Amino acid sequence: MPHVMPQVALHRIIQEGIAILRTKPQILDNIFQYYNCPEMVDDYGQPYVEKIKTWFLQTKIPVVQAWSLNTQIVPQISIRLAAEQEDEGKAAIGDHWGMGEDAEVGTAAFMTHLDVGIHASRNGDETLWIYYIVNYILFKRKRRAEALGLQLYTFSATDYNRDAQKLADNIFSRYIRVRTLVQNFWDAEDYLEFDDVDVDLSASSVNTDTDVDI
Repeated sequence: MPHVMPQVALHRIIQEGIAILRTKPQILDNIFQYYNCPEMVDDYGQPYVEKIKTWFLQTKIPVVQAWSLNTQIVPQISIRLAAEQEDEGKAAIGDHWGMGEDAEVGTAAFMTHLDVGIHASRNGDETLWIYYIVNYILFKRKRRAEALGLQLYTFSATDYNRDAQKLADNIFSRYIRVRTLVQNFWDAEDYLEFDDVDVDLSASSVNTDTDVDI
């Protein structure tokens, strides 16, 4: 039972999802079927969906950890840890998994928030397209997420925004906030008791001269 690393898990989920879509681009017809609704077909329709598919198959979309975000490479998907803390509602004194405090494995539940950043040029629809692709991947691959230790995850999203302090002027972003419960485990072997430590308490010589000027 490894210690779960949510950022690494989410990176793998999205990266694998994109790789699958590249080998099965027909899935994009399902993702963007909305453009073929009677109310949309006059302005969009299947030609627009084919345009998205061509763009997706011809465009590299790297998935990176936030610390390696390169503003010169867009479109791009970044993942960063927004917050992580032990779930107080599931905390207890001496958390152990197994036969009480005699168990060899410790456990604790953490509530983790991850931000998935979708970065693209403001001059195109790429941000919107990537958002719905990632949205689909996160829903479709929930079982995969559970296998990697991300339990009961839900997510919310923001509209477009521009962070002038971090990104270039022509880069706009949309963020997906993923909220997930993570169960972490560790070796719960007890620390050494004092009885197990050999301490030399022998007294050293002490100067008892009463004439010493204090």
